[in-house]
Amino acid sequence: APEREGELLAEHLLSKNIKQIALFYQSDESNARIMAAFEKIYGQSGGQIVAKARAPQVNKDETTGLAIKPELPSTLLEAKAVLLLMSGTAAKSTRAALALNGANALPIFAASEITNNADKTSNAQLDGIMFLQMPWLSGQSNVQGINVTQLKALPSARGGGSRLLAFGLDAWLISTRLQMWLNSPNTPINGATGILHLEPDGQIERSMPWFVYQNGVPQAANASQP
Repeated sequence: APEREGELLAEHLLSKNIKQIALFYQSDESNARIMAAFEKIYGQSGGQIVAKARAPQVNKDETTGLAIKPELPSTLLEAKAVLLLMSGTAAKSTRAALALNGANALPIFAASEITNNADKTSNAQLDGIMFLQMPWLSGQSNVQGINVTQLKALPSARGGGSRLLAFGLDAWLISTRLQMWLNSPNTPINGATGILHLEPDGQIERSMPWFVYQNGVPQAANASQP
């Protein structure tokens, strides 16, 4: 659910002791739900959103061809990091807007949507941005018994239905491992959607791994990165 993604984003930023952020977003139902969950968890632990705005556009002067500096919140530079809830295409424009406003040195984090609608020939513009994503959608699926090469060869594993397929596969994995969980409830399952845990109340909790764009390609992030 988008709510869980919002919680994970908040938990990660708080774990890095980042208590002031600037948040930029595209308006849609999923982002609204992510944002609401994020703001709740982040605010409860003392986090502050010091600047908040929709994804900005960077336009060019018709005469000079130079980029026109977009208007961003005046409190932007009070932030210690930036959080993006938007597609990859919008993230590129937002990153350019941040640079034009003197905020290009701020670390940037993003929700999983950043891998959507990104032109693969120019994703180097996203380098350094850290984001949550299902292993399945980042080419690094660690589903037991199925390798990445096999997944890439399946036409139905790509495209708009890929998220539902990932959840379907994990539902099947869980059904085959219920006895294992009953005997050893703390054992995680490495699924297509992330790391799955069985909570004491019987709920299944999911954690998504972090990735970072390097040379335009998502790579697994490491703990030393901001």
